[in-house]
Amino acid sequence: MELTKNITLGVFLPGKSHIHNLDPRTKIIAATIIIILLLLSRSYITFALSALFIGTLVALSGIPAGYVLRGLRPMLPVLVIMWFFQLFLFKTPETTVYFNWWIFEATAAGLHMGNLIILRVLFLFTVTTFLTLTTSVVSLTDGLESLLKPLRMIGLPSQELIMTLVIALRFVLILAEELEKIIKAQMARGVAFDQGNFIQKTRKIFPVFLPLFIGAFKRAEELIVAMDARSYTGGKGRTKMKTLQMSKTDLSAAAIMLIYSSLIITAIIFTQPLI
Repeated sequence: MELTKNITLGVFLPGKSHIHNLDPRTKIIAATIIIILLLLSRSYITFALSALFIGTLVALSGIPAGYVLRGLRPMLPVLVIMWFFQLFLFKTPETTVYFNWWIFEATAAGLHMGNLIILRVLFLFTVTTFLTLTTSVVSLTDGLESLLKPLRMIGLPSQELIMTLVIALRFVLILAEELEKIIKAQMARGVAFDQGNFIQKTRKIFPVFLPLFIGAFKRAEELIVAMDARSYTGGKGRTKMKTLQMSKTDLSAAAIMLIYSSLIITAIIFTQPLI
């Protein structure tokens, strides 16, 4: 059982493409704009334009598209359940009924709402994963600190918040590796996770989470002790070995994002929404 094989969120793949060499602040702002536009999108045309744009970025980065989408595999059962719930439960006063049985009624509005939610989740996950694949944790941290630095003026501990976010991101892969080790240890002792019905399989999973949570708290405690031993006091008085600087490539990326944003906003205004 290879759990870490399908986890791509938080993984960084070094490269020499223009996407990799962009300033982290440029990539963070661009990802934020794309996410906002995706949340506002309500038609297939806007999602098609976003798919074309994101696909072009993935191709330019040199990262295989299959690897970017690999992290979606564990989410597919949940997405399918979400789609069915929307198909049979979401209704509007005037909508076409496709299927009617007992209390279940599949409507056109439910179909469009299910498609809308699935597309948003898929695109949001892809954009976030692509950002971490092309940006190292150090660069991502430096970029977020630089962008949120003005918040310190109003007393918001932006550096501590960013550090917490980055640690949580790194713990995703760490906990996945820990879970994989525990499951393999249980399988070596004769536990067959792939046998039995759904309830039996669920019961076999519960004993795995107890050592997983204990290990997570232990790792968190070790991290706190290590930070105390190094006299960590937050962002106050800390300096950077490398100073972030914008380049001509970042200006070109900003122009491309402006064109993309204009196209998507135009499509949002003039195209008919799904529901």
